[in-house]
Amino acid sequence: MKKVSVSLPGGNGRMGKTLIGLILENEKYDLISSTCLPGEHEEGLDIGLLAGKPKIAKELTSDTSTLFKSSDVLIDFTVPEAAMLHAHKCYENGMSIVIGTTGLVASQEKELLFLSKKIPIVYSANFSVGVTLLSNLVSNATKILGKEWDIEILEMHHKYKIDAPSGTALMLGKSASDARDQVLSDVKATSRDGIVGKRNSEEIGFAVLRGGDVVGEHSVLFCNEGERIELVHKATNRSIFASGALRAAYWAATAKPGLYSLSDVLKLGG
Repeated sequence: MKKVSVSLPGGNGRMGKTLIGLILENEKYDLISSTCLPGEHEEGLDIGLLAGKPKIAKELTSDTSTLFKSSDVLIDFTVPEAAMLHAHKCYENGMSIVIGTTGLVASQEKELLFLSKKIPIVYSANFSVGVTLLSNLVSNATKILGKEWDIEILEMHHKYKIDAPSGTALMLGKSASDARDQVLSDVKATSRDGIVGKRNSEEIGFAVLRGGDVVGEHSVLFCNEGERIELVHKATNRSIFASGALRAAYWAATAKPGLYSLSDVLKLGG
């Protein structure tokens, strides 16, 4: 069994700690380095203890150069600016990268496409295997039902989430718009307040809920006269995202250069 070496920025974040815990529990992976921002109070802590595991004699560091030494894959769940910086560094060092960071704009996604000519990049707004399957189901349902059915997407997350709609909701919307041969930005409806008039039959609507500690819930509703179909996914533990990202990292370590999604890793839809 090949062992894949992994580096992880943002190891003191919620997702970072979850990833560290899973990496240390699985003999398929070797954690090379994990970093935090300079001056954060976790800096210098043993990485194992940070994730609630035994000591591993490696400390959380603010030295980002350690991420690119002797590592096969970098897993990024940070912020868009940092994710792009890490992608460029991986490009320079011939490393694979798995990006679960949300909020990237079109120009940044175009940049990833360029970088993927040299290195494998797995990029997804959601690394849940269930959500990836849901995205494929949405695409298939949209093609079968046709444009006569209205599509609405409802999502709920914890009160600390800063972006809306969620990257996952937008990913599901794109699955639907692509299946209709539409551009999501042209048909996306995210604000309805006051007298907004009749619903445009072309639009894909988004509704956002925030509260408590909800990990993530997404519903895609297909509505027609007299009937409604709902496709729903509920995440109850964020470890599902970490598990999907690790699966992608193992796959990306030996993949050919290219820009991939988790659907490619799972070999869904072809």
